[in-house]
Order: sequence, then structure tokens, then C-alpha cells
Amino acid sequence: MNNRITTKSIAVLMLFAALGTSDDTVSPDTEVIVKLKGMVAEGETRLGYSRPRVIRTERTVPRFLFEVPKFQSKEPLFFRIALGQTEGEPFYAALDRSPAGLYYDRLYIDKDRDLDLTNDGEPFKARIRTIWTTNEKLIEFLDLKLELPYRVEGKVSKQAYPCVVFFTLKPGETLPKRVAIERDGWRAGSTKIQGAEYSLVVVDDDSDGQFSTSDSWALLPANTAPAKMLGPDATRTMLFPSWSTDQKWTVEVKAVASGGASVTLLVKRSRETERQYFTRVATAQQTAEERQLKIDPLRPKIGSRQKVDWITRKDAGYALKIAQSPNVQKPVLLAFDQKTCRWCAMMYKHTFTDREVYQLMKRFVPARIPFKKSGDDSKKYKAQGTPTYVVLSVEGAEIARHVGFMRPTAFAAWLKSALR
Repeated sequence: MNNRITTKSIAVLMLFAALGTSDDTVSPDTEVIVKLKGMVAEGETRLGYSRPRVIRTERTVPRFLFEVPKFQSKEPLFFRIALGQTEGEPFYAALDRSPAGLYYDRLYIDKDRDLDLTNDGEPFKARIRTIWTTNEKLIEFLDLKLELPYRVEGKVSKQAYPCVVFFTLKPGETLPKRVAIERDGWRAGSTKIQGAEYSLVVVDDDSDGQFSTSDSWALLPANTAPAKMLGPDATRTMLFPSWSTDQKWTVEVKAVASGGASVTLLVKRSRETERQYFTRVATAQQTAEERQLKIDPLRPKIGSRQKVDWITRKDAGYALKIAQSPNVQKPVLLAFDQKTCRWCAMMYKHTFTDREVYQLMKRFVPARIPFKKSGDDSKKYKAQGTPTYVVLSVEGAEIARHVGFMRPTAFAAWLKSALR
């Protein structure tokens, strides 16, 4: 995997040919919207980077598929690609062998998501290489472009994203148990801060097809070498701010468009240098309670005036009606709790005040439901204790469930998995 990324980065000298630009100087204590564009490639070499996501393969035909092709292999493999909050079904896919192939070197993808693998054109052909350090076979399917729709203010727009599907085989292996998908997740732009020009990149770290403030970013001077901008040490989570080169201004990511078209920055006069900030955060005193719960001291908290916009004193049906409104269309998060529940209080004190969790909660309709064993919602959604968290689709179907306390890192990961 690292070998492939290194090979792609040979073409970084063409990196900034497609940067979006913003000519206006950013004033302090103001917001600025920076337009972003995808990284360019030279020839057939990609400049994308994101953390690959592993998907388990299956040997049986998914019951959702209507039509499948006549496979060459007696044992084709199936999997599905779920990218972010896409409209409709995931992309179903199948791996097959070519007539004389030793490996699974043909890939069918239901690109139009009509549950038919026979009407999407010829299968993709693999590029097969040997990783000389491990003698493993690397089977890659390049130049896959999957079209993702995004709902913005009630309107649906589409954007095609390049993807790579790949897997490795150890010597003697022919059957991949898992495949991995990687998106070309870099998008870039430029802006000015107090007259100085900067380049900005955002990275879809988790390859979920969505850009969010839980992904990564980098803000570096415009003359920074492209190879450094693409380096794994250049980016940081969007939860952390960056600084101008003179350390006088702090720049935070306030919001990022889910499709990666733009990012909203907040520029403020800095109260401390970057080193002072991270030293302070890293050495912050933890309470005995935080140490017991293993709360990461480096995770930023929300501001004193910020809070999750819970629906209270209403039932789950009310929350679903809100979620189904044409201008909302979000999943529902039901939080069953009670006043005497210590772990419920710990969730509100430590987890729901985490900045990443707070940002993710904006993608749900959150409702606090008082737990009662004989209560209608408690019985309907099979809540047997507190805290219990249930995620419902817009249609009301259960997507995910968890019982008990979760520290911020775990709860954020759980929310992301529910959004897929």
C-alpha cells in the first residue's frame, strides 16, 4: 500500500495546477469561504491520498441483486461499497477471474445502483504487480469513478469521485478474503491571511466519500514544496487550528462542504503560539474522573455557548417527523436516559461536549427519550436500560444500537459507522 502511494506521489510537481484561489485578504476575526478543487494528475499517475477502508468479501450472491453476469470463476466474490451519506443503495460489486487468469482480476460494479451487474459495461481489468519487499501480489483496479449525489438545501447534485479497489495475496494465496477501497481524497485551495498567501488542503482520511471536520487539513505557505504538502506529517485533524507563519493569527476550520467544494475558515488574533497551544493541551490536568474514563486530553471540547440541539419532552414519532421534513432528511438518534443514571450524566459531561462528536451530531436529529420500562418508546425500540442509543433511518428503520457509556473517540467512530 505505501509502495503504491509513494509511486503516485512522483507527479507532485503538478500538484497546484488545479488549486482553487481566493484573492481577497482575510481580515482578522472573520470568516472566509475558500473554494476547493481536486488534485490533478500527470498522465495516469494519481495524486490522491486517503486511508484505505477494508471490506469483507462474500461468496454468496447478495439477495438484493436482481441480475448477475455469467462469471468465469465457479466461486465469484461479492462486496458492497458504501460511501458516506449517499442517496439510495450502496454500490454492489463482484470479483471474477478472466478466462485464463490465476487471480481475481475482473471487477464488476453496479455503477448506476439499479441492483443489476449486467448493464454497467465491461468489467474493470486489474493491474497486477509484485511487492518486492514481501513477495506479495498486489491486485489493483484503477480509474474507478463512482458518482455520488449530495443533498444540499433540499437539492441533489452529483459529483464523480475517482476510487481505487485493491487487495494483496500472500505467496500461494488466490482467494482474497478482504478488499480495500481508497478514494482520491485530497482537495485544495488558496487564500490570503493579512497579505500573506497560503495553500490549503483537506483530506478525506476515512475514505467514506464525505468531507467533514473530523477529517484532516493542512495550511502552509504558498511556496511550500508540493511533496511536503502531500507528506503524511503535513496534515492534522480539522478539530485542531493552524497558525500563520508569524504566529499572530489562528485559523480554524468552521465548516467544510460534504462534497469538498469549499471550506469555511475562521481567522482570529492568536492568544498563544502553536507550540504553546499544543504544550498546554498536552499537559492539561485531567481530573480523576477523566483519568478513570480514559478521556484523551488532546481532544478539543466545544465552546461554553455550544451544545447539542436535543429534542426533549417529545416522543420518537415527533423526532421522525422532523427528520422526514423535505429540508431536513437526516437519521434520528434516540438517547434513552434517566435522571438517576450516572453513565448518562458522564455521556453528557464528557462525550457530547467533544468537538468531533458535536460536529457529527449535526448530521442527526437527536432526541432525548426518558426511559420507562412500561413506556411506549422504550418498549417499541427495545430499550432495557440506560444509556441506550438507537439510530433510525429517515424511514424509521433501526440502523445501529449501543448500550452503555462510550468515550468520545469510540462514540464518534460509532456515529460515523451509522452514517454509512
